[in-house]
Amino acid sequence: MSNILFVCTANICRSPAAEAIARTRFGSGVHRFTSAGFLFENRAAEPDMVRALGDVGVDASLHRSRILSDDIIDGADIILTMEARHVQDLSVKSAEIFAKTLPLVEAANRLAHGPMQTDSFLASFSGRDPMAYFDARWDVEDPYKRSRRKYRKSVEQIWDLVGAVVPALT
Repeated sequence: MSNILFVCTANICRSPAAEAIARTRFGSGVHRFTSAGFLFENRAAEPDMVRALGDVGVDASLHRSRILSDDIIDGADIILTMEARHVQDLSVKSAEIFAKTLPLVEAANRLAHGPMQTDSFLASFSGRDPMAYFDARWDVEDPYKRSRRKYRKSVEQIWDLVGAVVPALT
C-alpha cells in the first residue's frame, strides 16, 4: 500500500479536497491518503470548499488541518503538491523529500501515458532540478476567499487530476 500525501498552503482547501476526493473515489485498498499544509493546525476545511465538495458527493466536513511535520513527510511514499512552490519549500529540507515530491498537475501529465508501479514512477522523475519549479503551470489555483465558482472550478480540477493519478499508480 502506498501512502499518498497531498499538500497545499494551509490544508484547508485544496489538499483536503484531494484527500477527500481520493478516499471517496478510490477507497483504501491500494493507497492510503492524507493531507497537510504549512500554516494551520486543527482548522476546519473552508466552508465553501466543503459545500463545493458536497455538490459532487464528497464529504470533507470532519477535516481538521495538519501542519507538515517530519513524521508526516517521512510516512509518505509520494507527496503531491497543489503548487510548484510547495515543491520548492519541501526541497530545501532534503534531497530524499524532493525525490518523492511532485506537483499534482505534473504527476497527472507524467501518468497520462499509462499506469506505473509507484517505485518506477518515483524513479521516472529523479534527476529533476528544484529550480524548475518556479512555473505556475503546475499549480492548482487556490480558491481561498474567492467566489463559489472558483471553489467549484478547483474541485473539478482536483477531481480530474486525482482521477488521472491515483488509478495509474499501481
